[in-house]
Parts: sequence; C-alpha cells; structure tokens
Amino acid sequence: MEERVSELDSAQKTLLEMINGMSEDFRVTLDVVRNEIADVNARLSLTMRAMESQAPAGGAISVSKVKVPEPKPFCGVRDAKALENYIFDLEQYFKATNTVTEEAKVTLATMHLSEDRELRSQFFPENVEILARRKLRDLRHTGEIREYVKQFAGLMLDIRDMSEKDKVFYFFEGLKPWARAKLYEQRVQDLTSAYAAAERLFDLTSDSQDVRRNQSSSPRRNRNSRPSSPKAVREDECPSKDRRSHQSSTGNTSQRPNN
Repeated sequence: MEERVSELDSAQKTLLEMINGMSEDFRVTLDVVRNEIADVNARLSLTMRAMESQAPAGGAISVSKVKVPEPKPFCGVRDAKALENYIFDLEQYFKATNTVTEEAKVTLATMHLSEDRELRSQFFPENVEILARRKLRDLRHTGEIREYVKQFAGLMLDIRDMSEKDKVFYFFEGLKPWARAKLYEQRVQDLTSAYAAAERLFDLTSDSQDVRRNQSSSPRRNRNSRPSSPKAVREDECPSKDRRSHQSSTGNTSQRPNN
C-alpha cells in the first residue's frame, strides 16, 4: 500500500512538472506573439505616415495601378443634358481619384472647360444672366418652331428672377405673327403650356403642308386620266337631244308622200 501511495506521489510530481513546463513554454510563445504584433503596428504606423506625407496638398491621391480617364471638356453649349453629363463625369472622377477638398474639385472642374476665356467669364453668375437676357432680346422664330422652343428653354436656364408672366410674354413676342395669334387664341398662361402648344402648332403646319402637296398633285392625276374620246362624252351628256333628232327624222320619212 505504501508503495502504491509513493507511486502516485511520484506521478503527481511528474505531472505538475510537465504542466509547469508547458506553462513556461506558453508564456514564452505569448511573449513572442506580442512582440511580433507590436512590430507590425509600428511598421503600419510608419507606412501611414509615409502615405500622408506623399499625398498632394489638394487631397487627391494618385491611383498608380488603374489609370482613371479624365472627364470630357465642357464647351459651354446651352444644353441641359450636356451640362448634366459633364457634372456626372466630374463626380465620378472625384470619387475615383479620391478628391476630397472643395478647392481641388473647383480647380479640376475649371481645368476641363474649353474655350477658356469666354467660357470661364460666362460661369460668373452676374455675366450669365446678362448674356442670357441679351440673347433673349434678339431671339426670333425664323426657322422651325421646335428649334425656337429649344433655344428659348436654354436661355431660361440662366434667367432665374423672371416671373412666369414675363417668360410667356417674351416667348410670344419672339414667335412669328401667325404662331403668336394661334397661341393667343388658346389663352396660354404658363411657359410649359406655351411650349406644348407651340409643339402642336408644328404638327398642324406639317399636316397642312402634306395636304397641300396632295392637293397640288391631284390635278395632274385628273389631267392624265381624262377620256380619249370626247365625242363619246358629248353623246352621253346629251342623249335626249340625239333621241329627238332621231325621232324627227323618222317622222319626216313617214310623212313623205310616195311618188
């Protein structure tokens, strides 16, 4: 029994020594991992500092792996769709190049304006409205009415403080007399309705031109299709006259005495 107890004591001591050895090894391994993590953190902080020091002053970070296409220059055409496309391209370019500050955005936007001197002067608000009002004063309906509506709508984008009544008045004044009279008959009160009424006038004029062409071509068809025998027409038109003449001739022969 005593031998068995002594064996158990020795086994317990051996197990404790093994546990202590494993704990020591674990502590050493844990210290190594901690040192490696600290080293990685130090390297990461150095890398972040280096990237911040190399970034441009405007806030844009260059993308070396992917070449971002630059937005197409805006030439200042008075087209709302073209302006929206230009703004959309700029926003996508800012996201791709990580352009953050407003100063950098304005600089990049002005760099992609063509016809520099004239166009950049037009982008000042005080000049935009003055130029638009001058063009509105000289705008006249000389060609197709759709083109006039398009030009007038483009000028209205740059004039913000004009009342709806004045817009309708200037729109009417630029029209040709016949178109102006038609719109006055419809009693248009707002600019949107005036645009729609003018578009309908274009459809009516195109339809009337088609009718006029058909009418001008119809006499030619009538002249080509007239009958080749006018005598037959005359006989058909006057059957009673021929019948009376025939009866008179038969009557005379019947009343003639026999020799």
